[in-house]
Amino acid sequence: MYDYIILGAGYAGLSAAALLAKRGFKTLLLESHATLGGCASFFRRKNFTFDVGATTLSGLLPHQPLGRIFRELQISPALKRLDDAMVISMLNDSSQRVEFIRNADRESWMETVATQFGALGQRKLWEKLYDIERRVWEVTRAAHRLPPRSIGDVLSLTKPALIRHAAILPGMFRPFTSLLQQYGLHTNRAFRRFADEQLLISTQNTSDYAPVTSAAMGLCYPSETYYPYGGMYAPLHLMQKSYKQNGGEILYRYAVTRIRKNADGYRIHAAAATFDCKGIISSIPIWNMPELTDGAMQSYFGKKAEAFNESWAAFTLYFAVKQEFPLRSSYYQIHAEQTLPFCSSSSVFVSFSRDDDTAKAPAGYRTVTVSTHTLSDQWESLDAEEYQRRKGIVTEAILSLLRKAIPGFADTELLYLDAGTPQTFRHYTQRYRGYVGGIPHSIKRNLLLLPPNKTPFNNFYMIGDSVFPGQGTPAVALGALNVVDRISR
Repeated sequence: MYDYIILGAGYAGLSAAALLAKRGFKTLLLESHATLGGCASFFRRKNFTFDVGATTLSGLLPHQPLGRIFRELQISPALKRLDDAMVISMLNDSSQRVEFIRNADRESWMETVATQFGALGQRKLWEKLYDIERRVWEVTRAAHRLPPRSIGDVLSLTKPALIRHAAILPGMFRPFTSLLQQYGLHTNRAFRRFADEQLLISTQNTSDYAPVTSAAMGLCYPSETYYPYGGMYAPLHLMQKSYKQNGGEILYRYAVTRIRKNADGYRIHAAAATFDCKGIISSIPIWNMPELTDGAMQSYFGKKAEAFNESWAAFTLYFAVKQEFPLRSSYYQIHAEQTLPFCSSSSVFVSFSRDDDTAKAPAGYRTVTVSTHTLSDQWESLDAEEYQRRKGIVTEAILSLLRKAIPGFADTELLYLDAGTPQTFRHYTQRYRGYVGGIPHSIKRNLLLLPPNKTPFNNFYMIGDSVFPGQGTPAVALGALNVVDRISR
């Protein structure tokens, strides 16, 4: 009998499992895939390693989620803090392509953004955004019972350390456009395009619907962006090592097929085996849960899945190149002239491995991951010919954009070129409809109304990007921290 069984070995699941093992709980971690990572996993082609999805790390300062987790587990991943967080390549109002650095240093960024988009309102806007971001991080450090679901949870939020930051609460209900209007930026079309594409990759929404609080976190995160040597899975390997050293058990290729409640807790069916536990921590997306449960649990998860039935999916490209052209950063966001075919975004996010990261590519080469938003609808119910046709069209559109935006890219040879769609993510991660990125942050669905970590069922918790506090590696790590702190106390 395990104290807890954790479902899913991505950043959420491994964080929870490793912390519980460190704190003395008897745990088992079940993962359906052959390796760890979830949406932050990897694959290899000979000596080249490719990140499949998420490629940047943040939330690593001592008071932030990953910083707190790494410190408790006593692990030190190989990371590089980027002063040049990312390159923005976009079209100005004259339809000319311009390129600038999204600086990590705040003063440098305020100068850059004023130069690119005009000084009017920029400094006051960014000072406000950075202040909101600071307050949010302080709140997350002091409050691990969000969203409140009981009188005890509400009382836990009456600490002086939390009350003094109550000013950020209205920002959960106001769209980012309200700040643009406040600072005279609502008619600045170029800045609005920049902000919308940044918000889409960080909050899964645009300025009309992204709440001010979420927008502040999304727009400020490049100030603390880290490149993980070896790929996004490398810190997870260290977490797994800590987990095993502290007595944790892990099984790969064990896809959960059924969760049943019994007198002592729960029985989990996976890969023709059964496991008993007192409690469950599941990072399986909320949309998958109804088919794994029955009775009251199935009803509960079914209602949550129906209430939050929208999510983005991703189209991804993978390839390797020689180091034949210079790069200003490891990360580029490149705007297109219009929405990409069969996609829902006018930009792509491009991640290049660093020249000195020989764990990802041999000397003289780089691996590249490109991603953009799409809808699952665009890739479902297609015959094989149409599916391949669409993949080919989107692939060529993305490569054409890169040839225009990155000097020297047009002349380089692409090795191991491959593409992923929502169907790819569904196949490898088992996620419903290939959804990635979690539930979009929106004023239509307040952040505090997201599915909670604590379910109505005894010792049954949910973590990951489809429950509070939502999408992004720092957020899912925070969700895991909150659940483990709740259990431990």
